[in-house]
Amino acid sequence: MTDDRIDFSPLDPGRDRQRFEQIVNDISERAAPALAARRAEGYVLGQVTRWWKPLLTAAAITGIVSVTTLARVEPPQPLESTEIGIAEAIGVPGGVADWLWSDEEPTAEELLLALEDA
Repeated sequence: MTDDRIDFSPLDPGRDRQRFEQIVNDISERAAPALAARRAEGYVLGQVTRWWKPLLTAAAITGIVSVTTLARVEPPQPLESTEIGIAEAIGVPGGVADWLWSDEEPTAEELLLALEDA
């Protein structure tokens, strides 16, 4: 590497002040229509209205795909009741478990026999 300093003077915009001002004015004139359009559409409201149609289209496509998928999927078949099996697994006799799941009340004799089996 050398210790020579780099000459940046050709990049200095203040060197030719009139030319620099002309470039700035040209850029401002070219950007004026785009800046005016941005100001006219409003900030948030303009952005929302610009995206309204694409968002509505995406929502409609998502809804159609979802409904089609749900229509093609078969609902799961109900499983056999395993409550009595669970009751027996925790030590409740089968007859008592049947009484718990039904609306019938056992007679005293049935209750005594069930408890003797336990």
